Amino acid sequence: MAGKKCLKCEIFHELASMSHACVNKKAERVSFCNDKYHACVAFHENCIVELTVTDKETDEIPFYLHFQMREPESSRNNIKAFFDFFMKKEEGKDELDVAALAKSRPIKLLISCTSGMTSSYFAYTLQNSLSSEGLVMAIDAVSYTQIDKVWEEYDYILLAPQIAYKLPEYQSKYGKKVMTIDAMDFARGNVNGVVNRIVRLDRGVA
Repeated sequence: MAGKKCLKCEIFHELASMSHACVNKKAERVSFCNDKYHACVAFHENCIVELTVTDKETDEIPFYLHFQMREPESSRNNIKAFFDFFMKKEEGKDELDVAALAKSRPIKLLISCTSGMTSSYFAYTLQNSLSSEGLVMAIDAVSYTQIDKVWEEYDYILLAPQIAYKLPEYQSKYGKKVMTIDAMDFARGNVNGVVNRIVRLDRGVA
């Protein structure tokens, strides 16, 4: 726990030191604004970090991600995605590759996060996107604590950014069928990009 607390202090200090940062030390928040977005990094108990980007004109939230800081690499990767979006380096959301999907074999996907809640919503959104095109894919979501019980039932296991740090552990157990969902795709709900990647990988064209 002490290590995670140090990481939290280190990242908070780095963000607070950035130019144009608006710092609320009491609330443990660091905010940034540009012409289009208001962006906020909020630090909570148990080393939970919440990354939110709000469209100033519409009040919509096109980027949202929360995670527990477990180790530096995945934590910084998530924060990098946040700033890439805020600085408009991101590309638009992908279109579903309907032709590739229509030719693919039946694929079973398992999506996992810490509790299973955000991965369930991501799976639901992905299923809706497929259904709108008349396509079907078996997609389930579970907490990472359940993966050991069901992994054999799925062709691919996708880890949400919240548990990206567990990739080496699960790949050592279950091989390359385990992969992470890109933090940018997950935070933006870019479900089409995720499923396109899986289908192309499965067909050997990724």
